[in-house]
Amino acid sequence: MSDVLRSSLREFGTSIFSTVSEWAIEANAINLSQGFPDFEPPAELVAAGQEAMHQGLHQYAPSVGDPVLRQAVAEHQLARYGLAWDPVTDVTVTTGASEAITASLLALLEPGDEVVLIEPCYDLYPYAVVAAGGVPVYVPTEFPDFRLDLDRLAAAVTDRTRVIVVNTPTNPTGQLLSAGEIRTLGELAARHDAYLISDEVYEHLVYDGVEHLPVASDPVARERTITVSSVSKTFSATGWRIGWAVAPRSLSAAVRSAHQFVTFNATTPLQRATAVMLDVAATGDYYRSLVEQYTERRDILLAALAELDLEIGRPRGTYFVMTRCAGDDTAYVKDLIASRGVAAIPGSAFYYDGRTGPGRGLVRFAFCKQVDTLRTAARRLHGA
Repeated sequence: MSDVLRSSLREFGTSIFSTVSEWAIEANAINLSQGFPDFEPPAELVAAGQEAMHQGLHQYAPSVGDPVLRQAVAEHQLARYGLAWDPVTDVTVTTGASEAITASLLALLEPGDEVVLIEPCYDLYPYAVVAAGGVPVYVPTEFPDFRLDLDRLAAAVTDRTRVIVVNTPTNPTGQLLSAGEIRTLGELAARHDAYLISDEVYEHLVYDGVEHLPVASDPVARERTITVSSVSKTFSATGWRIGWAVAPRSLSAAVRSAHQFVTFNATTPLQRATAVMLDVAATGDYYRSLVEQYTERRDILLAALAELDLEIGRPRGTYFVMTRCAGDDTAYVKDLIASRGVAAIPGSAFYYDGRTGPGRGLVRFAFCKQVDTLRTAARRLHGA
């Protein structure tokens, strides 16, 4: 049956996340591979979801999103980053960040348009580009700091480029785009009449006193940027699939045109509950507490990994740690699962233009787990 799938999509095969999770289940291993929490979302979010279920919100919301949630997203952008957006025209609610990215690519790409992707990158990006008829162009970065080579980036962006996709804070590296890098991205997009899709779902998971810098905060980049975020990481609700795309009116209109035919609308009561949670978080210390809790989890994992035969890249954001082993990363992960009962992701899976290059030997661990889970994983990693 494999020949039924469109030929251009066959090369992607089965997601590495599904594969490693199956290995972990078979070995009864602690799963530090896939980026989903093993703890509950905030009680306020769950309560708001239950309340919304009893408010009669069981039918279609407007395709562009519940007006209450769009207003909350716009207020969040203004309060956190000083970015003023019109909730009526500039904010679109989607079925998770993945749909926001996919709808944006479907809306913007003509067949054969090039899309610049910075490696290592989340595996959705190249698949969505090819599915939308685009051609991925890869700009690799390397362990340990994964610094963006601006000369290499400039060479990759041409008049054939329609979109540049970025992710800050970055999965899988945990690194952040700097103000200078963002300015260069904006200048390149303007010079070549291209657009930026900025995946910022980890916007509230930054550490050591660092602040998240949205791509749209740069005046040069703002008018060409679609900013994507979601409820998944910030509120530990990856299964809710509530995301949003924020962009100037003309770009939002394009995203909305595709979105209405892809999913039409995200789950109505969960949209309303997300709006409530955004308001709760805005008026309390939720974001500060979130960072404190994840800092503790990060430090537990870093301490555990420091005693292994791995080089470690200290993350500045997200809930991932990227490391490097001496040999083949897939073999290392298989042995880790079998001998230590802990699962991680082979980092070469995040590179698509020659996986034997800078991705070879990289191993990604996730620390979006309960403290007790991480401590148990640490004991297993140390052979205890």
